[in-house]
Amino acid sequence: ARCCVTPPRALTRTHACASQHAHTTTPVMHASPTVRSARVPTRAARKSSRTLGHNTVRPRAVSSAPDASAPVTSANGARDWDLPRAPYAAGAPPAAGTWAPTNQTIKDWRSLYRNTTLSVDGDGEGFVIPKTKVKGEIPSELKGTLYRNGPGLLEIYGKKLNQFFDGDGLVWTVDFAGDGAVKIKHRFVGTKGFTEEQAAQAMIYKGAFAIGNPKGDAFYNPFDFDVKNVANTGVVNWGGETYALWEGGKPHKMKSDDLKTVGEVDEVLGTKLRVPQMAAHYRIWEGETEADKRLIGFSIESQASFPANVNRAAFYEWDAQGKPAAVHNFDVPNATFGFFHDCLVTENWMFLFQNPTSLNPKKLLTEYMFAKCALAETICMVDGKKAVLHCLPRTEKARKIGQKAIELDSQFFFHHINAFERDNGEIVLDSMPWVFMDFSMNLDVVNPAFFNGGSRVEYTRFTVNPERGTCKQTSLNNRVGEFPTMNNKFVGRPYTHAYTAGTIVKDDVKWGPNQCLVKHTTDPNGEAPAQEQVWYFGERCFVQEPIFAARPGSMGEDDGWVLQVVNDAGDETSTLHIFDAKDITKGPVASIVIEGEHLPPGLHGMWSAAQ
Repeated sequence: ARCCVTPPRALTRTHACASQHAHTTTPVMHASPTVRSARVPTRAARKSSRTLGHNTVRPRAVSSAPDASAPVTSANGARDWDLPRAPYAAGAPPAAGTWAPTNQTIKDWRSLYRNTTLSVDGDGEGFVIPKTKVKGEIPSELKGTLYRNGPGLLEIYGKKLNQFFDGDGLVWTVDFAGDGAVKIKHRFVGTKGFTEEQAAQAMIYKGAFAIGNPKGDAFYNPFDFDVKNVANTGVVNWGGETYALWEGGKPHKMKSDDLKTVGEVDEVLGTKLRVPQMAAHYRIWEGETEADKRLIGFSIESQASFPANVNRAAFYEWDAQGKPAAVHNFDVPNATFGFFHDCLVTENWMFLFQNPTSLNPKKLLTEYMFAKCALAETICMVDGKKAVLHCLPRTEKARKIGQKAIELDSQFFFHHINAFERDNGEIVLDSMPWVFMDFSMNLDVVNPAFFNGGSRVEYTRFTVNPERGTCKQTSLNNRVGEFPTMNNKFVGRPYTHAYTAGTIVKDDVKWGPNQCLVKHTTDPNGEAPAQEQVWYFGERCFVQEPIFAARPGSMGEDDGWVLQVVNDAGDETSTLHIFDAKDITKGPVASIVIEGEHLPPGLHGMWSAAQ
């Protein structure tokens, strides 16, 4: 068995996203991050770079005292460039066959996985980046809020985490008022673990990827299967309420105005969750009118209920005002430890992809019990086991066909793109499956050879017929990528355009970290290869999840903007770029450098348009 992760609570939880998730810059490994003390600007420098005089220097998320006079080259050499040529600049990616990941690539990539420089106390009032500090011009019609969530602490009081996924959740927002300036707010999610560890100034809680006793003393209780709820994977703002999501545990409600944490909750927007957790992914169904608009989320048990061998699941729907609109309860058979991370919806159906994973009892008894592996590593991808597509009825029309389970080839699913129905009864489901997944891998084992074959992720189309139980699978693009996004107005409907993070290399075997923004254009009526546009950010830059923001009032599918945070390992900057979604090859129309701050590679977010 290839060991893969599912951070359970008492082995009954599914885990937060991995592809950054590998989410993030390369799919898979975010563990054993290289952590250094971040350079922190002086009080005067911070005030001069921001327009709000009330900002002061607060406790930073660093492991030791920062040195404002540190040399340009960082302590771990992140800024050093070892190759005998200059780094490739932004624009079109290098020609095919002329570039491959080097040791310099890996060093730069690893350097990003360190603590944020943002205050652990949070800043709910926020600071303004004025128009004069923006390169280019922010479109005046871009009004609303960008929400982001991801691990913000990768070292806790001197103890480095074994995995990026165990980092405490950092929610931050960017408010666009349409005047050319932006305001940034942030808070760490006030989970029980984060709050108590900050008070104790020590690591106390075990993460799903932690090995042994995080406190560092001799006592180790292998029967303690509880893990820290890090609330670091997703965030949703809907109906005036905001929630930080991590499918390994309960959602955390946050105040929408200043992002202060209210606490763990058993219900979301007035709906009690059938399973006391909510997946980090959801779908926004726009509908024909505002009355049809829906937020659709789901939850599912990672371990079957006793005595029936079924996993309880539910899909929840809320209207545009955040009022409960529908709850669909399902019992999913033989789905234990299936690691359900994302979902798809159409007018009549809802879909869950079950991964071919199971508990490895030998690894549990011979390694985890003796503190030789993390609890999450005991859930493994099993050779020869099929993935399963669960087709779950949303309407009476689908209920006449009934709940169906269709076997797929062995592969691992994190993130999906879109689904839609054809008049002939077929349903198209587009996803980005991994060839395989092994969460025991970590940051330290990634080297240039890792990107030759291995765990590739490609834009893939599944054409299924629930009534007949058939499925056809076709790869539409061999450029490896992750973190798909699209115009929500086309969720569940025939669509043409999607955007992802992507690699420089376009090849059937070779690939690399995600360093590009890619626009995929596909034919909804067939399986022809996708056409693509690519914007390359430069050799030392690594991208986070792109997010689409539609132009207000427009029905054009690619009429809007793509927002993407990029980490530059050479300049040690975190920059939010804004692209015209119609043509990303022209480069960003605006770029916002978040001066003096490091925002580690995040996981997921959303765009909330101004009302």
